[in-house]
Amino acid sequence: MIHMRNICKIYERGRVRAVDGVNLDIARGTYTAILGASGSGKSTLMHLIGLLDRPTGGTYALCGQQTTGMSARGRAALSRKHIGFVFQSFSLVPGMDALENAALPLAFRGVPRGERIDRAADMLCMVGLGARLRHTPEMLSGGQQQRVAIARALVTDPDLLLADEPTGNLDPKSAREILDLFDRLHASGRTILWITHDRGAAQRAERRILMREGRLCPEEET
Repeated sequence: MIHMRNICKIYERGRVRAVDGVNLDIARGTYTAILGASGSGKSTLMHLIGLLDRPTGGTYALCGQQTTGMSARGRAALSRKHIGFVFQSFSLVPGMDALENAALPLAFRGVPRGERIDRAADMLCMVGLGARLRHTPEMLSGGQQQRVAIARALVTDPDLLLADEPTGNLDPKSAREILDLFDRLHASGRTILWITHDRGAAQRAERRILMREGRLCPEEET
C-alpha cells in the first residue's frame, strides 16, 4: 500500500533534514506504529505519507500510484480517496453535532445528504456513540470527541487509517478505550499506521519502527 524510497524533506536551505532518506513499505491489513521523540521527524513523515506535504526528494507510491511530480490538486484527490486521518487535537467543527462532523468528508465528495447522514450514523454506532449522534463537541468528553474523529476518518471507507498521536490529549481510561477500538478496527481488516511517542501504547501495534533524527531505524524494529 505504501512504498517509499529515499524520501527526504529538507528545510532552511539544506541545513535541516527533517526526514532523511526514509525507505518504508506498509502492506495492506497491517497495524504499524512509528515511534519517535519530539523533533525526530515523525510528524513530518506523517504529512508526507498523507500527501499533505511534498518531499524534497525520493519516490512515493500510494496504493500503486506514483505521487512523484503530482500536482497539489492531484495529491489532495489521491489522499481523499485512500486515507482517513485521525489527529491528536480531534479537529471537530464547533457547533456541528457528531453526526454532521462525521459526515463532513462525504459532503466534500458531493454525496447526497440522506446517504451521508446514514453512513455517518453507522460509523458512529460502530465506535460506540449511537446515543450521542446529536451531541456537539462541547457536550462530549475527550475520548468521545476522538471517537467522532475516528468515525469521520472511516466514513469514506479509506484504504489506510493514518493517526497522529490519537491518544495524546486523553486521560488514561479514554486512551485505553481508543486503543481497544484500534485493536478492533485492525481485527476487522483495517490498515492502520500510527505516529506516536508513547512506547507503551505502541505495543498494541503488530509492527513498531523507531524514528530518530529523520531516519527510520530498522535494526530496532520489533
